[in-house]
Amino acid sequence: MDLRTEVAPQIEDPGQVELAATPPAEQRTEANLLARLKALRERHRKKEMLLFFLGGFCFDLLLVERIDSSLMLIHQGSYLVLLSALLVVDHHYHHHQSTPSAGFWAKVLHFRHEMIHFLFGTLLNAFLVFYFKASSGVVAFGFMLALGAVLVANEMPRFRRLGPPMRVALHGFALTSYLAYLLPQIAGFLSPYLFVLAACASAAVSYVLWRVSSKWTPNPGWTFGRAVVPSLAVQGFLLLLYFLHVVPPVPLSLKWIGIYHQAQREGDRVRVAHQRPWWRIWEHGDEIFLARPGDRVFCVVRIFAPRKFRDGVKIRWAYEDSKAGWVRTDAIPLTITGGQDEGWRGIAYKRNFAPGRWKVQVETEDEREVGSIRFAVVEDRGTEPRNLIEELR
Repeated sequence: MDLRTEVAPQIEDPGQVELAATPPAEQRTEANLLARLKALRERHRKKEMLLFFLGGFCFDLLLVERIDSSLMLIHQGSYLVLLSALLVVDHHYHHHQSTPSAGFWAKVLHFRHEMIHFLFGTLLNAFLVFYFKASSGVVAFGFMLALGAVLVANEMPRFRRLGPPMRVALHGFALTSYLAYLLPQIAGFLSPYLFVLAACASAAVSYVLWRVSSKWTPNPGWTFGRAVVPSLAVQGFLLLLYFLHVVPPVPLSLKWIGIYHQAQREGDRVRVAHQRPWWRIWEHGDEIFLARPGDRVFCVVRIFAPRKFRDGVKIRWAYEDSKAGWVRTDAIPLTITGGQDEGWRGIAYKRNFAPGRWKVQVETEDEREVGSIRFAVVEDRGTEPRNLIEELR
């Protein structure tokens, strides 16, 4: 007889089923690390913001295009136009406490505040880079640091809560800064009249935006004092700083300055000779000038200027007096032309000088500092032949 054994299906005991309710140890470790990282960021939020600001500034400093780049000027100009339009649109919908409920514009307008602060941040960072390149002296660097503080503050929620009047002030500053280096490039020279024109044009734009906004969005609270006066205050302050020679002379910038025993043009470059020891790599030529009878002190400069730019600068010599401080002597006028990537090269020299501390300062025609170098003249009583090191600059 064929006997067959049937095996009954085994029912798994529910108590024996392993449930995956608890995450594995690796996931718990990862979650703990993320939580600790988030807590660390919260504790050091200001330091993190400053670190990102410095990183972004260094990135732009290395990669930003020339100040006379047509593409960059159009790019920044379009940002300013878009920013102006967004300020008017934001005022309209903020007053009515409503936005489109659906569609493309509803999505766009939902992020209008983020777009406004992004545009402000991008423009202010570019202005900071250009002012940094044109800055020379403690006062000009103070202006640059103040602009950096405004750029950092623009990212803080407390600063953003100051509302529309603060945006009007920032908009006025951004427009004046842009025109301050656009107009000299169009004119081909620097002039105080051009900076005054930039400030007046910026104030006029603020007034026009107020009138347009008032017609589109009648609002008794959006008065001249809130919509235009902040911009006028910024223009007045910038004009004061300009005539106090605090605002750096954009679009000019000093790319190199050095002191030498000899300097002679050789094609597009300058052949210089100096006695600087090889290990003093931080010095620009003979910053300790060993002087013998009949020597001349040569100053070689490279000044960046935009294309089609032609203007005058002065090479100002000064010595340090123990009682009177820095005493100016002669100023040698030079005419610079723009367009060269490495900067326009100029040579100036001085025959009559005495041992002591000296300074050479590059100035615009209205005596705003482009850059400077300090050096010491030391009497050399030796008579043996000197070993001068030559190089091309």
